[in-house]
Amino acid sequence: MQRRELLKRLALGAGAVVALPTWANAWSSSKLVSSGVFSSLEQGLLSSIAGTFIPEGKNEPGAIGLEVDKFLDRLFADCYTEEDQQKIKEGMTLLNSTAKTSYKKPFSECTQAQRESLLIGFSEPSTADKEWFYDTLKKETIRGYTTSEYVMVNHYDYVMAPGHYDGCVDVVEA
Repeated sequence: MQRRELLKRLALGAGAVVALPTWANAWSSSKLVSSGVFSSLEQGLLSSIAGTFIPEGKNEPGAIGLEVDKFLDRLFADCYTEEDQQKIKEGMTLLNSTAKTSYKKPFSECTQAQRESLLIGFSEPSTADKEWFYDTLKKETIRGYTTSEYVMVNHYDYVMAPGHYDGCVDVVEA
């Protein structure tokens, strides 16, 4: 390796060592930009739905505490088709209007029991769209919760790098 090339690489490495911790400390989920797919009202509704499926426990954070609602926002924006996004928006609008009809207040202002009763109404196979909406939001909320860092580390004993992997070993037949 030539001396100039070595100096360039050392300078680049030193710059990365200085910049990486600064970048990592500046990043947080609270600074995530909204996907733009959902309005602020719809994002609040998405948060309420996630909080209804997995509420806060005595010693455990719920879906809102683990920011599953932000996960859902990005998931639906990046991984779902526009047609599916529209179905989700229509489902949230219908859920909110059902709450206003039944309880005279929006879904997000209802009590936990009222929200659960509204969502159970959507789980019953009255229409395919309502059932799809309920199943999709429930499935993705559970996925967002169970794959969060808190749950993976504290309940599944997940370790990012569990130890040394020795791929070159002799195979002994039993």
